[in-house]
Amino acid sequence: MNIRNNFRPAILLTVLFLSLSSAFGQAKLPASPIKTIYVIPSSHYDFGFVEPPNAIRERAARHIDEVIRIAEENKDFRWTIESVWQVNEWLKRQKKPSSVLPKDKVKIARLINLIKSGRVVLSTAWGSMHTDYMGAEELNRLVYDYVRLENSYGIKSEVAYMNDVPGHPMSVASMLAASGTKYMVTGANTFIGNATDLAPGNVPFYWEAKDGNKVLLWVSQGNRGAYVEALTQYYLDPYTLDPYTDRRPFDMFNPELAGKRSDIEVMEIGVTDLLNQYNKAGYKYDAVMTMYAHDFIEPTSVLNLERAAKLWNSKHDEVKIKVATSPEFFRYIEGKYGSQIPTHRGEWSGLWSEAKTQSPRISAMGRYAHDHAPAAEALWSSLAMTRRLPFPVGNFSEIYDLMFTYDEHSGAGNTGWPQLNSSEPLRQQNREYVEITGRAKSETDKLLEVGIGAIADPSRFDDRRPAANANTVPVVIYNGLSWNRTDVVRLPPPSEGSRVTAIRNAAGTVVPFDVDGAGSAVFVARNVPSLGYAAYSVTASPGKVISTLRLIPGAAAENARFSVRMNADGTVRSIRDKSADRELVNSSGERPFNDLLRVEGSDASKVLYPVEQKVSVRQGTLMTEITVVRERSSFPLTRITLFNDLDRVEIRNELEPDEFPFVGGNHNWNDSYYFAFPFNLSKEGLKVLRGGHRWFDRLPDDYLPGARRDSVSTQHLFGFTDGRASALVAHRQAFHWVFPSFVPTKISPKGSPEELPAMFTGKFPLPEATIYSRAVRVGLQADTHDVGIINVHTVEPGLTGRMVFEYAFAADGVFDPVRAWRMGNDFNVPLRAQYTGVPPAETARGFFSVDQPNVQIVAVKTLTDNVVRGEVTSAPLNPAVNKVFIIRLQEFAGRGANIRVTVPARVKSAALTNLTENVELRKIAAVSPLTVEMRPYETATVKIEIE
Repeated sequence: MNIRNNFRPAILLTVLFLSLSSAFGQAKLPASPIKTIYVIPSSHYDFGFVEPPNAIRERAARHIDEVIRIAEENKDFRWTIESVWQVNEWLKRQKKPSSVLPKDKVKIARLINLIKSGRVVLSTAWGSMHTDYMGAEELNRLVYDYVRLENSYGIKSEVAYMNDVPGHPMSVASMLAASGTKYMVTGANTFIGNATDLAPGNVPFYWEAKDGNKVLLWVSQGNRGAYVEALTQYYLDPYTLDPYTDRRPFDMFNPELAGKRSDIEVMEIGVTDLLNQYNKAGYKYDAVMTMYAHDFIEPTSVLNLERAAKLWNSKHDEVKIKVATSPEFFRYIEGKYGSQIPTHRGEWSGLWSEAKTQSPRISAMGRYAHDHAPAAEALWSSLAMTRRLPFPVGNFSEIYDLMFTYDEHSGAGNTGWPQLNSSEPLRQQNREYVEITGRAKSETDKLLEVGIGAIADPSRFDDRRPAANANTVPVVIYNGLSWNRTDVVRLPPPSEGSRVTAIRNAAGTVVPFDVDGAGSAVFVARNVPSLGYAAYSVTASPGKVISTLRLIPGAAAENARFSVRMNADGTVRSIRDKSADRELVNSSGERPFNDLLRVEGSDASKVLYPVEQKVSVRQGTLMTEITVVRERSSFPLTRITLFNDLDRVEIRNELEPDEFPFVGGNHNWNDSYYFAFPFNLSKEGLKVLRGGHRWFDRLPDDYLPGARRDSVSTQHLFGFTDGRASALVAHRQAFHWVFPSFVPTKISPKGSPEELPAMFTGKFPLPEATIYSRAVRVGLQADTHDVGIINVHTVEPGLTGRMVFEYAFAADGVFDPVRAWRMGNDFNVPLRAQYTGVPPAETARGFFSVDQPNVQIVAVKTLTDNVVRGEVTSAPLNPAVNKVFIIRLQEFAGRGANIRVTVPARVKSAALTNLTENVELRKIAAVSPLTVEMRPYETATVKIEIE
């Protein structure tokens, strides 16, 4: 997405340049170490934005046909295919009409030969992603599709492109390096905030992650989009027109000079700007890279670029223009300056994933798939090992492709870019996003449902006697995480018109339970094995479901671990962790705890409550609920739950989108809603704990220089610590957080002068330990290209009901990464209970486990078949038995160790591979038990063969 607003014509630079121009239109360029400008052609494809995703698939496939045609006609042609998904879409369409075989090998060979020649480069990344929103295992697989192409066709690429998004978490550097990618290029669109101060003066640099993995990174950044810089900022091609305006970029940004400068003069203005920028920043190398791309630009534009380069090189000897690929540039810089290239470690998430808060119900389904697909994979791996059932690799491949599609940087239900989108394509785009994440979630749920059922299925050798009592139904509780768990389970009655009367564990011991307001039995299952299950049984009888929670007086709740007190307005006055002897809530914070903050545009506003809030408390055997009802409001319900046996307090907030005020009263397109959580921690030494894909970042310490600092996106847990005490927040649907002083919290007096938005004026150190959880960014109108402004009743078509946001809170002393990591994962992957026809043969079993608390098994799967085959099997009746599996381990606390891994089969051999499973790094000698040596923060991909 190329943002084209907020630019000033470079008038002063132009006047200065013109004073230096000779009568022949040749300028004396600024003195600079730069002698060669490498210009890197490509085209930027948003997976959405101007058209729905499915329409973009077709457009991207057509563009590759043009790449092939022009490259075969022009030996000097250079091009980079920005994303692997584009090649995937092209390959789907390469089928001869007369052939039963799936691929046109001759046509495919034409593209492959161009890639092998180095004239066409393929990025190793699936796409330009909202990486800080992506799931942890999803991120691990970002290069899988490229490796499949590499192994199938013998191509080789060492560079990943990530354009538009202005920054990424450190885990991206770790992932790329572990996948065999040496270089990374990003055109960081900085129309909102900065990317990093390291550009332009200190690029390229080795971007290093906490585990020591690193890639050589080039960052171009700018508020015109950055990846468009050669075309729209440095004017290195004065012939190609901007695809959105059909005008020359120079004329767009310098209207007073439009038509008054020759082609070479236009280029000289741009090159002067380029040299001045890099000189000012202290750039020291004799070559520089500039990105030549635009949104959906055609490969034919490179012919214009080549013409411009020839014109320039005929007029100037002091600086030459070279049309090239990024690997050519990187190899030149490494070869000449390798020892001088600096290394920087740090987080610089561009935080564009905030856009996904526009459609919180769609994004919640995406987050659900992120977490539950790996749990389903581990379940099916256990069935493949123990039951010899074929692993449904195709289902999981489809699920991850759906995740990638939504998690690409255009993915979110939205109201479009003003005057760019037409009305019906905009509506269709939103329908497709609902369908994409809905399919990912439903397919994941079905895999879990069928897999859990298969656990209990008897084999033909088992002798199972019929149950004596039809009212007692077996239950299997599946634990999708790699540690034993004691946690809450919610289970509806086994049939309509029945109610649960008793729950027993496998030993026959009666388990206490409550019945909540929805009619589900709520109980605590104890010590459910790691990535395994425990068997229970439920007895039911006909009758109406009646809640066991009884109304008690007051506005407070308490158990042995916590006490919670409420304010009269329904906000939280106190959460006290009695075992830690800590008060969690700062009652004097900027906003009350669990208060809903509305921001109109960039100004704080009010949330209307037409009816006085009602607070009630209900208590049962195991749980106590505080309910806050706010009738006829946009924030109708809060439910706070304390479980007697759990070390957390849960809060469920519900928003009613039909009650949101109409947006636009502040000359704004969007209103934003946040839940405020002020914590009782000292601001002295205060640090943010960002729970990421692989570890906790400690901010601001772990930021790259100049990285954007106003907000953060997290995987499962956000935390604060002052070095002595900590506050922990696990979260399910919401994921984006804004720091205090970076969001307006007080309503300005009427008529007061307009101020800079708080996101540009906030700063570290933070003034207090309050965090604002972005729930939703609401837009109700779109300015369309075809019919003008339209009301948009929903950006999540087909999704109805309230928006739900669930959190869990706990206090701690000195920050404990193990407790925090497990708390976040436990909350996001609840124990899953399911009725089965018969009980399993074993009453409990853990399929996979590790012996160290600071290591998680993040994935168990079959070895990826990284080859496109294209032929029909000659033995279709007998499915192959899976014997080679991948177990992925993550050390998340910064403590290396030897890890013992338990699997449900005898291991014949084992080896450590790279992240994409296609390179064996070393053999693992200890296989009984399987023992893996891990470095701090390492992601270890272990290949095992079972007997």
